[in-house]
Amino acid sequence: ENCFRELRAKFSRVDVVISCIGSRNGTEEEANAVELLANTNLLKYAEDVGAKHFILLSAICVQTPKLIFQFAKLKFEGLLQESNINWTIIRPTAYFKSLSGQIDRVKAGKSFILFDKGTNNRFKPISEKDLALFIAKKILKKKDFGKILNIGGPGPSISPKEQGEMIFSASGKPPKFSHIPSALFKVVIFLLSPIAPFSKTFRNYQEFLRIAYFYATESMLAWDNETKSYSDSLTPEFGTEKLKCFYDEEMKRESSHHLEKRIRLFK
Repeated sequence: ENCFRELRAKFSRVDVVISCIGSRNGTEEEANAVELLANTNLLKYAEDVGAKHFILLSAICVQTPKLIFQFAKLKFEGLLQESNINWTIIRPTAYFKSLSGQIDRVKAGKSFILFDKGTNNRFKPISEKDLALFIAKKILKKKDFGKILNIGGPGPSISPKEQGEMIFSASGKPPKFSHIPSALFKVVIFLLSPIAPFSKTFRNYQEFLRIAYFYATESMLAWDNETKSYSDSLTPEFGTEKLKCFYDEEMKRESSHHLEKRIRLFK
């Protein structure tokens, strides 16, 4: 809360507050500290300085909440909606960077890991640049005040298997996949149940496994309440940058980096 006192002292007049903060690991302690408490303090700051608009970057995964950090996000969304300030809540799908964790594995000649067949879930990834532009466009858009906006990048949606194929294509290597049953997460969660109530470490480990299971089995698309399923067609699209181009650029950047290192060795 001290940092928000400093903000009030340094910036006594602000028109718009945009919160993009989020917990790194999703544990109960961090989710409550960041998703809920830090955002609540930021909202108090916005109200204190008379801000006209509060934009919250949330996440599309809170539509079907099962995880601690998702409930913390939803609790703050509720506080924001009950406040006296104009608000807009933006719930994006997966980011490019969040889908880059296995690039190094592929470059090293290892397989791309899939859960089950790699077709359980789908997503419309959005780049940081496109998401930033989408947020910026909402600052003065009064018709979006009081709205919750799902947003994805250019479609169509892709599966983890298709994601892996894109990375292999960008690397010039033949596709090679390893398959892990997603049910394994549930088995380990169950085995930890007798110990978890007595150990914060094991409770946190259980939550990490729940998070892994969620992202292995749930789509990052809009939820259709009528069909009780995720919908590609109901997930809005924005921007021009595509995941395939991002992977191509990442591989080119890495190749250029290695070439520069070799040139320096010969100098």
